[in-house]
Amino acid sequence: MPTFAVQPASWGKFDSYGCDYAINISHAYKIAKIWREMNHRHGQGEDMMIFKMTPGGDAIAWVRVYADESVDAVTDEHLSTLV
Repeated sequence: MPTFAVQPASWGKFDSYGCDYAINISHAYKIAKIWREMNHRHGQGEDMMIFKMTPGGDAIAWVRVYADESVDAVTDEHLSTLV
């Protein structure tokens, strides 16, 4: 079962059909990097959003990965779980 999902932040709300799923946070960061590289080739420096998937299948906005590769947790609570 995937524990994270990745999609462009510009999409706004979670898109269960358009996102890519990841098995852990490291995998999610790798997917975000691939999306950014693909978008960069097309002249778009796009931010990515990593969502944490709940056991019930709900998506919680977790980490925003900016086009410059900096990262912001959505809340301090979420940040503490990434360390």
